[in-house]
Amino acid sequence: DDDDDDDDDDETASPAVAPSAFQPPLDTSSTNAPSGGGGGGTEFVANSPWSFGGHVEDASGRLFFEMPNGRGGWAAFVCSGTCVRDTVSGRSLILSAAHCIYDDVDQAFARNVIFVPNQAGTTGSGTDRDCTNDPLGCWAVDFGVVDAAWTTTVFPANVAVDYGFYVVDGPGGTANTELDTTVTPMEIAFTTPLVGSFATALGYSSIDDPSFMHCQEAMVTEGPSNWWLAGCELSSGSSGGPWCQPIDGGNGPVISVNSWGYVGRSSGMAGPKLVGSTAQCLYLKADDLDATPKNPASRGYVIASSQC
Repeated sequence: DDDDDDDDDDETASPAVAPSAFQPPLDTSSTNAPSGGGGGGTEFVANSPWSFGGHVEDASGRLFFEMPNGRGGWAAFVCSGTCVRDTVSGRSLILSAAHCIYDDVDQAFARNVIFVPNQAGTTGSGTDRDCTNDPLGCWAVDFGVVDAAWTTTVFPANVAVDYGFYVVDGPGGTANTELDTTVTPMEIAFTTPLVGSFATALGYSSIDDPSFMHCQEAMVTEGPSNWWLAGCELSSGSSGGPWCQPIDGGNGPVISVNSWGYVGRSSGMAGPKLVGSTAQCLYLKADDLDATPKNPASRGYVIASSQC
């Protein structure tokens, strides 16, 4: 790929801070003992490599990109994302967290973005810019799409809209094929999931790089805008990875993405609600927007609620 590199160490784009507006969550899983279960069912999993295959294994992957470093330069960051089903031939959509797409503090879209599906299958030692050591190669992203509310406020005031999409127009990867014909895209659900039922969150935590990790437990709510997995130990780098409910092996609808956790806690992952939000609007816009943003230098589209 043609990503620019700089002297900064790789960092992880995960706003793991404790929003003061939220009260500490009720830990509904504290009586559950971690087990080796997963891939569906009702066994609690705090943090374990995904070994159940399915569509999610190839559809999900590592996002590698650059964001402003707060010192006038740019630094390398990592997140997770998932190829989801779209309706446009020649276009592929990657669902992720908004903070993996747009820096709300420095007011800039990410640049030099690549998506590496099934990075866990790499023959390398971890995340790098060498696409030849990944099983499917990598795809360059054309632009991002986020809610205007993410860009006009800063974390944690904007956690309700910590979702967005990357758009890939055209082929890529080892075989120079379209992303959503190379992998089987996941379905995205904008319907209300089942509170109290098990959900599975997955992603590429930096501490476990390059493994594809997951947690699984009964999902509850955290404040008015977030779902919550109290015992989940996914960490920085897993941001933007999918939440599935239900999941059978590696197949099931995506209902949210990894978003944030409380500082000072070893567990707990929040995910924004895709239902009753602007998430579906962003999805439809990402499916339909011009391949080149009106301001190409912006590298993306900011969608106001009035456009939905």
